[in-house]
Amino acid sequence: MIKHILVPTDFSDCALNALEYALQFAKQINPEAEITILNAYTVPLAYADLNIAYDVGESEVDIKQYIDSEFNQLEDKLPLLKEFEYETIKTENYVKDAIEEYSLDNPVDLIIMGTKGVSGIDEVILGTNAHRVIKAEIAPVLVIPGEAKYEDIKNIALSSDYKGIIAELLDPVKAIRQAYSSKIHLIHVSQEPMLDKEKAEEAKNLELHLKGLPHQYHFMVNKNVEEGIDEFADNNKIDLLVVLPRKKGLFESLFGKSESKSLIFHTDVPLLALSPNKRKIIEAD
Repeated sequence: MIKHILVPTDFSDCALNALEYALQFAKQINPEAEITILNAYTVPLAYADLNIAYDVGESEVDIKQYIDSEFNQLEDKLPLLKEFEYETIKTENYVKDAIEEYSLDNPVDLIIMGTKGVSGIDEVILGTNAHRVIKAEIAPVLVIPGEAKYEDIKNIALSSDYKGIIAELLDPVKAIRQAYSSKIHLIHVSQEPMLDKEKAEEAKNLELHLKGLPHQYHFMVNKNVEEGIDEFADNNKIDLLVVLPRKKGLFESLFGKSESKSLIFHTDVPLLALSPNKRKIIEAD
């Protein structure tokens, strides 16, 4: 069961949309889930000691007052928040580092964060936080595109190259499927018209992990993985896209470096990146 959800926010429209999605999602999957809303901020450097005239922007006091003010307005903007046990946290740190530190100290089952689809050079900056958090493999991450609105998750598309599959990685998918009675579509996009022997064996292992869960297999031939996934999502009314990691790294080894970021930035469908929970791994060691 998903008991604790962490939602990073910068109070932008995109972040508020992700928080609203998180609340609707939690209400369906576990109304007693604990919600933690985290804001990470950095303070501009001061140059007074160097006798350089420089506009350093707001002071730390101003920044903290602004954050507190935004936190105090959340219940008015999102009334559903009142139905949950939640806490707000502000911390001076970079977003990825703040999320990682909190998640290592607290039992976080799922991270939900927004990303804004963009094009051109801006995508190097916008959306990078979501990509960095996913790459850090802290915990499962549910990425909500800025334009995506909450809908019941009736169709799940799980994209996999069948390698590096561990049973517990699928726990969030099983929880979601149980809460929504979702249909699971297993999709594999390849340049070749058939699976090689190694991937065929891995597919059998995945079948064992999904035993008892209704699912269908879909094999597609396409030179561009992202294009194949997007086409399948559009044609099959997919409400949630799920991707599985591999040992060499999460998105890079699944889709290739450029396509991984492109998938995060441009998909209109919420994307769940499955990952081992780093805190549990450390505790087990």
